[in-house]
Amino acid sequence: MAALTYEAVPLAAYKSPYGAASEMNLYLPAPASRTLPGYPTRTGYVAGTVTLNGNPVASTTPRNASQLFLPPAPCEDGLVVFGGFRTVTTNAGGQYQIPVASTNNLYAASGSLWAGNYTGTDTGDCNTATEYYWSEFQYIPEVRVYLNGSTTPQDVALEAFDPGANPSRVATLQVAHDYSGLSGFNFNPNDPNWNAYGVSVPSFVHAIHSGEVELGQYYYLGQTTKAVRVYKIPSGTTAQQISFLHMALRLDPDTFEVKDFSRVYQWRDGTNLGQGLTATFLDTPKLQVNDGASLGANPTLSWSPVNGAKIYVVSVYDAQGALVWAGFTPNTSITVPVALQSGATYFWDVYTDDQTEMLEYIGMDPAALQARLYLDLERYPRLRHFRAAPVSRYRGELAQAFRESLGHLPGPQAAYQNLLQNGYRESVSETRSFTVQ
Repeated sequence: MAALTYEAVPLAAYKSPYGAASEMNLYLPAPASRTLPGYPTRTGYVAGTVTLNGNPVASTTPRNASQLFLPPAPCEDGLVVFGGFRTVTTNAGGQYQIPVASTNNLYAASGSLWAGNYTGTDTGDCNTATEYYWSEFQYIPEVRVYLNGSTTPQDVALEAFDPGANPSRVATLQVAHDYSGLSGFNFNPNDPNWNAYGVSVPSFVHAIHSGEVELGQYYYLGQTTKAVRVYKIPSGTTAQQISFLHMALRLDPDTFEVKDFSRVYQWRDGTNLGQGLTATFLDTPKLQVNDGASLGANPTLSWSPVNGAKIYVVSVYDAQGALVWAGFTPNTSITVPVALQSGATYFWDVYTDDQTEMLEYIGMDPAALQARLYLDLERYPRLRHFRAAPVSRYRGELAQAFRESLGHLPGPQAAYQNLLQNGYRESVSETRSFTVQ
């Protein structure tokens, strides 16, 4: 549980239909899903054989049962994904089995199926590549699974994830990065002061009832434009999208810790898939209190303004990285109104975006934002040797809880009807510490 402060919010806002029912909500850690009284857990299975050119596809990167909810990762093969968030690998005979369970009174479930080899690279070597994508794939829009202990058979025949060899199902999209708004980031790997990476991650949003499947990872090393491979959504289709997560990360060259980062979210569907994208990054807040400072029990924290930012979210964490207090303000400083413990060490950072207004934050679960800020560096081959911020473990625990309960991480918190047209930009400062006098 954490304290929250909404600064510069008029009293009338709390009588608004946007906030009246929400400002006193308490968000507590949820226990594991439990069986409803009288309703036993129902389980079914989808199973079959994955083939390529008539030959079984055997995975060389087998997963165990505990990895069911981990997303596909570059350089894995023989992958089968149900509903966008249950992932298994094939056995030596190319066979797979995915359990589908419900603790509600459901007798059947449906979901899309994605399968293939996530082994495509621009260099032929996963250790040196700057582009990762599926080499082969298959997408089946709907598979119905009966939750009575039976197995639904679904064989899968793979085809090339290549716009040249398979132009009816795979397309190329030009994706550019605009770093002009970022300060302190150096993206030139040939410069001795190089300290930043640019990454674009396209994903396929199958349908309303399904999660996303990552389509690739593209690292911008000395480049500003890449040709990105995506699933070719049928012309005119709006129920499916290609979502893009673009990241700019600044590193500490001495410790290899990710200091601050900026992200851009964008979407394409069957009406505009041929239109290229430019990700224009939002600058990160620069903290104006020195790392390790000795402050009072109610410290005032300040930072530099960000051009285009709406609201700043200031988060204070305890020594273990758990959220203690969060403040929401349109200003560039804020005083912590709850008395912090004398002699204790705390961490803090500042988040902002260019879409979310103050009233949209009122009543929102603060854990959802923390989960979204989690940087799972293990998912990115070129970033695995870097270190995350001290609060990353806490964010990772929240992210895992959301993924297991919802099947995906919470999305951007701005008004969703504007996101598909405008995209969404956000950034977070470096994490610094202070000690209470």
